[in-house]
Amino acid sequence: MKYFYVSILSFFLLSCASIPSSTVTLTKEVIKEADNMHALNVSLINRLFDERKEKINLFIENKYTPTLLKKYEGLLPDSLDYKKELPNILNSIVPIINRKKDSLQSVLDLQRQDILNQLNSNYSDYSRATTSLQNLINSAVKVKTTEKEALHAINQLTGNKVDIIKVENTINQSIDNH
Repeated sequence: MKYFYVSILSFFLLSCASIPSSTVTLTKEVIKEADNMHALNVSLINRLFDERKEKINLFIENKYTPTLLKKYEGLLPDSLDYKKELPNILNSIVPIINRKKDSLQSVLDLQRQDILNQLNSNYSDYSRATTSLQNLINSAVKVKTTEKEALHAINQLTGNKVDIIKVENTINQSIDNH
């Protein structure tokens, strides 16, 4: 009867899925790489939006401002002394230019923040999932280690009189046949 219980216990121990202990290290490396990729994605998004802001600045300086100045120049009377009135003219035009620039950059900032929020949310979900996976793998490897220790203890108790692998194969064949 003692050997029967040993055989049943052995079957349950050996029937567990086998996960190599190197899987723990591999999944940790995959998680580390995902962390690096997330940081890279955030950096790329920030760079992309910084470049877009620079394009807005160039547009304001090279296209919008000259066009606006020409428009105002056409509205000014010919009798106006431009050199004398230039400070007043600039004081009235600069706020319009700054509002336009701020408006365009504000839209970019909102878009950037929306994208980063979504990216961070997705990464947070991924991170929780990989943490759970890592915990499962750690647990499975621990079970496998405990299984090996239990089999060794069984062999010592039985004096190697029971061929555990043969018992497992016989039980598996019996299950497969039914």
